[in-house]
Amino acid sequence: MTKKEKLQKVKFRKGDRRPRSDYPNLSYEKKMKKKGKDIIWQVYERPTNNMIAEYFFEEDAHKLVKFQNKTQVWKNSGGIPKFLWIRV
Repeated sequence: MTKKEKLQKVKFRKGDRRPRSDYPNLSYEKKMKKKGKDIIWQVYERPTNNMIAEYFFEEDAHKLVKFQNKTQVWKNSGGIPKFLWIRV
């Protein structure tokens, strides 16, 4: 008697979405912007073009850019979630 093959437990329906096999390449960059007399450093996510942070000091913005480019924390989600964006 042969062993029966194990069946897939998850049933996919016609309208179900499957997980992505490839994720977009994300990159982060900082840009300088002048607001009144102040200089503000903004961090943008590419290719989604979302502003994710604003800093008064360039070093703080650079730290975030360096960390996000290295670890790509939000890559599997397709970018940073909408509730974490900064809206202008």
